[in-house]
Formats: sequence, structure tokens, C-alpha cells
Amino acid sequence: MKKLLTGVCALSIAVLLAVPAFAEVQNIKVDGALGFKAFIRDNYEVVGFQDTDARDWYSNYAKVKFTADLTDNVTAVVGMFAERDWGSPTDGEAGNTFSCVPCYVSMKEMLYSPLTLNVGRMGLSIADALVIGDGSLTNSLIASDYSEATTFDTIHGILDYDPLKLIIGTAKISDQIQGSTDDVDLYFIDGIYTMEEYNAVLDTYLVNMHYSSPGEYTNEKGTKIQGLTGPSESSTQGLDVYTLATSLTMEPAEGLTTKLGIALQSGDYEKTATTTRDLNAYALDLGVNYAVDAEYSPNVGVKYIYRSGDKGCKTGVCTGDYKGWLPLYGDQSNGTIYDPNTNTNSICLTAGLVPVDRLDVGLEVWMYNLAKKQLDATATSTKTDAGMEIDLNAVYAYTEDVSMGLSFAWFMPGDYYKTGYDETATQVLAEIGIKF
Repeated sequence: MKKLLTGVCALSIAVLLAVPAFAEVQNIKVDGALGFKAFIRDNYEVVGFQDTDARDWYSNYAKVKFTADLTDNVTAVVGMFAERDWGSPTDGEAGNTFSCVPCYVSMKEMLYSPLTLNVGRMGLSIADALVIGDGSLTNSLIASDYSEATTFDTIHGILDYDPLKLIIGTAKISDQIQGSTDDVDLYFIDGIYTMEEYNAVLDTYLVNMHYSSPGEYTNEKGTKIQGLTGPSESSTQGLDVYTLATSLTMEPAEGLTTKLGIALQSGDYEKTATTTRDLNAYALDLGVNYAVDAEYSPNVGVKYIYRSGDKGCKTGVCTGDYKGWLPLYGDQSNGTIYDPNTNTNSICLTAGLVPVDRLDVGLEVWMYNLAKKQLDATATSTKTDAGMEIDLNAVYAYTEDVSMGLSFAWFMPGDYYKTGYDETATQVLAEIGIKF
């Protein structure tokens, strides 16, 4: 798969260089956004740890994007983006530096009418973002899970054969040392089939995460050090992780929406001179939501998520297949605080309504269980009851361009957490968003 996609991308670039094109600016659009957030968290740094001090802080982000429509169906997008915590030690010149995000070119009907080619740094989300949706690798924000920087460096083509759409491409995840073999690359094929009946969408995709052999590097003392890579960050050899998944969303009746998602992971988990562990994991998503056509626009729903887990290592030396689900660069939310993305077998009840004009209120009640029992540890036990979470949020559309939000979250640890580590964790978040 990697060789095929590499060849496709190389051919696309070669065609671009070989075929002359003349672009002229037809139109330029400018838009942007500002966001301000205020957090209060208690018992949060170590989930459920007794007597952890409450913490409060503020953060904000700014986005400006220029979209230039050129001739021959070419669009160039250049954006500036920055985010920071107020009063952070990195605030100042480093904290106020703008990044070129997004920054890409899109060419529609390139050589072939159904083909669109995108090249550059941009948002990339495959299906329901189970494994691909958040490209942020490092972030200096305290609440890094709320970062707005989620783009990928990608080259991908979109073939639109309505009602079938194919997306084929690659993304560079890591290239830390020029000339080294420690690269991490993403390759993907995504097929989306849309059916008018029941507004159904079937999305099937294959993702390959390739970790190149890390080789050796020399530290500041001149000593050669063996590099490490892979999901376990302990492999000394190159390896591949494959995810094959499909999801089906549909509206079988008016106001009723359903979702079914199944995913399998295989390939390599760890490779060293003495250890080889394969990957064998799976995930399942089920969801039903019913919106009532009545006053206050009420809706209710239920979600079930399963992510396989690994039993852990009894002696410190791990053997056999690794069975824990790898979220990779996913962007799903399974709760505000606990938010598990592996080893979970959980149910969520949801409800929402519009009590007054322009005010949306939502409620989620999560009941978390582990999919696989874990070994006894200092803070955790062999029990599977991970806990319960209640998330309440409200969003008010102050104007067409300004929104205000307020949310509360409580996570009550279950029997999985031992005494002294089972205090309720809380978060309060207030935010203002402006789009222009």
C-alpha cells in the first residue's frame, strides 16, 4: 500500500512540474476567528487523586485565513494561527508567534474532471475521526486537548464519482532529523458511498501508519544511541500498523439517526533484536439519536463504545500479541474528563433541547467500564468499574458571528480506582467564540 500511494503522489507532483499552468487571481476571501476560554479544574492532574489543588487559567486563539480563487479551478489558502495560555512562561515572542496554518493549494479537475488534488498543511479527518482527525503532535497549552491546531502535512487526491467518492493520499507525521530514517508516515485510502434512501452514508477506509527504522544517533557527549520508534516507543526496527474500518450512518425514520462502526487493527506493535509482538485490536461504535419535532426541539440518544484492551505485563517482560486499541491521531470525544480511547466498554445516555431562542443545552451521562482487567497497581485495582461522568453544556448564539458557551463536567471514579485516588474530578469551562 505504501509503495502504491508513494507512486501516486510522486506521479502527481511530476505531472504538475511537466504541465505548464498559468494562474491569475480572480477573487480573494478573508475570514478568521477569535476564541477565549476560562478553565477551572479540580482533582484533575492525576485523575481522582485526593487533595489535588484546584487550578484556574485562561487561554485564547486567533485565526486569519486568506483564500485566493485562481484560474483553472486552482485555489490557494494561506492562514495565520496562534494560541496561548495567559501569563504562560512561554508567552512573549514565542507565545505570540503565528504559524502558517492552514497553508495549501487545491486543484480541481486536474487533468481529469473527477480529480481534485490537495497539497500542503490542512485539516484532515477520515470518516468519524476514529484514527485520523487530530494532527497536533506537541502543544504548550495546559489544556492541550482543547488545542485548535489539528492540521496535517498531506498530499491527497479526491476522485468524485458521485455517489462514490475516493480519497487517496499520504501525510508526513514526523521527520525529526534530516537524512535520518526515523520518519513516521501515514498512508490512507477512503471510500465514501452516499445513498439517497434514508440519507445513508457508508464509509470504508484502510490506514497504514509506517514507522521507519530509527537507526542510531549521536548525543551531545558524542555517544551513539540506538533510536526507538513505534507505538510502544521501544522498537529498534521499522514497523507498520494497519487499520481497516467501516461505518454506516443513516436516518431510517424522520428524526431518527443511527450509526454503526467497526474497526480492526493489525500489523506490528514492537520489534527489537529479541522481541517481536504483533498487534491485534478492534473497536466498535453504536449510536441512536431521536429528535422530536416539538416545542423546545428535544432529542434523546444512546451511544455504546468498545475499544479492546491489553492485559499488561506481569513480570515486566511483555510477550504475545498486543490487543489494546491504538487511537493513533483520532479526534473522537468520549466524555470531557475521562475520555477513554482504548480499553473501554462504555455506554452514554444523551439529551438536548432548545429552551429559548438561540440557546442549545446538552447533557451526556457516561458509564465507563474497562474492556480488559488490569494488573493491580498503586492507584488502580483489578476491577473493571472505571466510573461515571456527567457532562452538561450550554451554547448561546449571541449574534450570527458571536457565540458563548458554558460547560460543567463531573467524573466520579469507580472501584477501579483505590481509596485516596477516587476523589471526584471536575471541570468548568466558559468560552467566547467570534467568527468573521
